[in-house]
Amino acid sequence: MTKATELDNALSDRLAGISQAAGYFTDIRQIYGPLDRPSDRAETPYIQYRMLRDTREDTAGRQALRRRAYAIEVTFSKAAPTSDMDRVHLDVMRAMGFNEVDVDKRFPGLDDGEDEAEPQYPVDGVTTMRLIITLAVLYSETYR
Repeated sequence: MTKATELDNALSDRLAGISQAAGYFTDIRQIYGPLDRPSDRAETPYIQYRMLRDTREDTAGRQALRRRAYAIEVTFSKAAPTSDMDRVHLDVMRAMGFNEVDVDKRFPGLDDGEDEAEPQYPVDGVTTMRLIITLAVLYSETYR
């Protein structure tokens, strides 16, 4: 398994842990990967994540330092208050271990200097609203 695949799996696991029972504001109903197609009737809020880009930052021999950027899209019913989007942004960053002193609680390689949240509010005929959180992870991949 490649390091990139390991990161994708670890990201899914971290996001799946977001629940009120675990001390978060939000109860995420389902996690969808990049190839999954949530139904129009999927229970909200749910998360769908995907890799945006994976770029080489540096090279040393057969190893490369890479930056993998993810989009984490949290979908809500349009009836949800917009404050839910603020809460889930905090929840996602907490789940990733943002600014966590204990390195064992941090997502490996999380780039504390890169994250962004962009809301997409409902328009006519659309029954959902979304918050798209972008973050990046640095990792080392070996090419054999």
